[in-house]
Amino acid sequence: MREISVSTPGRVCLFGEDVDYMNLEVITLAVDRRITVKGRITDNGKISINLKDSNKELEFNNELQTIKSKRDYIASSFNLYQPFLKRNFGAEIDVSSTILIGKGLSSSSAFCSALVAFFDKAAKLNSSKKELALKAYSAEVVNLGEAGGMMDHFASIFGNVLYLECRDPYFFEKLNVDFSSLVIGDSLERKETVETIRKRKNEIKQGIEEIKKENQNFNLLNFPLKEIQEIYKKNSTVGLRRLIGICGIRDVVRKGYHLMKQGGTQKDKFSELINNHNTFQQKYFENVTRKMQNLIEKSKEAGALGCKLLGSGNGGSFLAYAPGKEKEVIESISKGGGDAYLVCQDKGLQYS
Repeated sequence: MREISVSTPGRVCLFGEDVDYMNLEVITLAVDRRITVKGRITDNGKISINLKDSNKELEFNNELQTIKSKRDYIASSFNLYQPFLKRNFGAEIDVSSTILIGKGLSSSSAFCSALVAFFDKAAKLNSSKKELALKAYSAEVVNLGEAGGMMDHFASIFGNVLYLECRDPYFFEKLNVDFSSLVIGDSLERKETVETIRKRKNEIKQGIEEIKKENQNFNLLNFPLKEIQEIYKKNSTVGLRRLIGICGIRDVVRKGYHLMKQGGTQKDKFSELINNHNTFQQKYFENVTRKMQNLIEKSKEAGALGCKLLGSGNGGSFLAYAPGKEKEVIESISKGGGDAYLVCQDKGLQYS
């Protein structure tokens, strides 16, 4: 019987947290922590899934599934393909992963990307990588009513370093930059990604409504950051503060893109952008916890040139850029009460 095996990587967002769901640009890096979905195709009309890392098993019939929870990724992904599968289609599937959950490495999006790629191959649809990324986004965000964007799904499918404009027609470009190793620092503080993003998105929308009272021509794509800061001085609301954060990060992403297009990272300029990014996160989203900022400072004392929060914040992980000082930075994070490990740049979706 036919076997299908797919794997997809986790990712770090080099530049662009909190702007993808506002239809702006991001730069992502796929890392060598991966999820694998491997299955044997049967003809008994039943799909059984063994989630090895959580010691959970489930089984369901080959029919459209009822979504039973907010994060029912398996049912949501399967439903996209059920109409294209043979009536007696069945599969015995094993899922394993080296991506840590809830640490800003996009474990859920990598999972949805791998599931979509598996069922796409089983249905023999031969979708393009862009189509797979959009379907994975639909499986995780659209169908389940999540608040996130689509950068994670593109990052997981395409791999390496990717620039993406998160708006129709979703222009993307692979950047010719290589990262041999980066340090991920884990604060060991738990975070609530979905609720955080949903709340923040509403605050940003409030900020847009407020600024349009001052300037009806406001456009998030090109409105100058300095003008928002001037308006904020007169009306210091949470919404406008979030908007400063969004547009500040927007400008950092664009500077990062032009820097990488020049053919390298230029350590001093790259680290400066990483630090600027974290400043916007810390000051205008207040999502860098005291413990994480302390770990970031310890990392810099140990030789990190730049550090920034990963993911939605208020816990989770951060990125430390420390070329040649990775070992020292890892030790400093561990001594400071966190955990740390190396990640390397990796390819995207793979079939075997």
